[in-house]
Amino acid sequence: MSDEQQSLSAVTQQQSDYLPTLLKNIPGMAYRCLNLAHWPMTFVSDGCFELCGYERWELEQQSVLWGDFTHYDDVDEVDRLVRSATDKHQAFEVEYRIVPQKGPHKWVWERGRVVGHLDDGTAILEGIIMDITSLHRAKRVIREQREVLAHVERLNTLGEMTAAIAHELNQPLTAIAMYSKSAKLLNDQAVPAYQLNEILDKLAHQSYRAGAVIERMQSMSFQTSQQQANVSVTDLLREITLLAETEAHVRDFEIELRLPKRLPTIRCDAIQIQQVILNLTRNGMESMQDNHCPTGSSIVLAAWQDAGQVWISVTDRGCGVKEVAGKSIFDSFTSTKDSGMGLGLAIGRAIVESHGGRLTYTNTPLQGACFKFNLALGGG
Repeated sequence: MSDEQQSLSAVTQQQSDYLPTLLKNIPGMAYRCLNLAHWPMTFVSDGCFELCGYERWELEQQSVLWGDFTHYDDVDEVDRLVRSATDKHQAFEVEYRIVPQKGPHKWVWERGRVVGHLDDGTAILEGIIMDITSLHRAKRVIREQREVLAHVERLNTLGEMTAAIAHELNQPLTAIAMYSKSAKLLNDQAVPAYQLNEILDKLAHQSYRAGAVIERMQSMSFQTSQQQANVSVTDLLREITLLAETEAHVRDFEIELRLPKRLPTIRCDAIQIQQVILNLTRNGMESMQDNHCPTGSSIVLAAWQDAGQVWISVTDRGCGVKEVAGKSIFDSFTSTKDSGMGLGLAIGRAIVESHGGRLTYTNTPLQGACFKFNLALGGG
């Protein structure tokens, strides 16, 4: 054997010696398996025991199959994603849960691809499976803290709107008192029943009006974990517009709602998305007031469908966003208001992003700013 061959052999041996050490340092395992039901393994690295509680030989001799302890709620989706990628000759990435031999379930991240085929055409997969349980736990904590912060911001918003809400409630309550006195007088005078019924109908209408304001306040004040469902965009916008109008009336502004005749449902947490819209609307009204917009000026709430998404926008006629402020406008604790906490837009962006969308803004050509975000269509 020549010196060159001996040197090459030594390097090859050295690299072979490195491989087991490298594989042991993976927070999970490397594998080779057949793309068949339950993914029978033909090779796994030593990390398999710490990951799932089974020895290498148990998996490699197929005494147990990987699919046997893939979480039953996830196994079908994992199979679908793997087959979809391999059919397209692409690598796949998937997150799912496994149920180890002992202990609670774990979250894992897997990446693999087809590296060859058996004589019968069965695909051979190679990849790595890593334990990401701690990452999922951290994400859950962050999500819970964000929801608490969003709830605090909702309560803060309602607190700031107290005067406007009190004004909005005062009108129907005053009307209720007046109609009640009128009904009593008419009853004492033994007037025809239809006249009394007219008064009672008006009283009922004002009671409903006051109750609707209180109901909208209650729904915004609840603290719940994110609950996504299929929601009517039209209903969502009309409901939050009614609450926003309580402040618009005090500021002598109007809210213009621009909606197409038909809009699909969206998949979202309605309360959280309404929180985003309310915050953007209030910011717009404050900007319009700072810009001395005349009485009756409108802030526009709009929605439309485009490219498989629903877009929602809030456009004001205020001062617009200054270039310097625009660079950090979505950062936490950044506010252009002296008394502002600087959390509204940061929380709004986080809420939209948790729904898979993106919150952006542009200054309008004439005056003011337009904030818009997108949401996925509802399913089912």
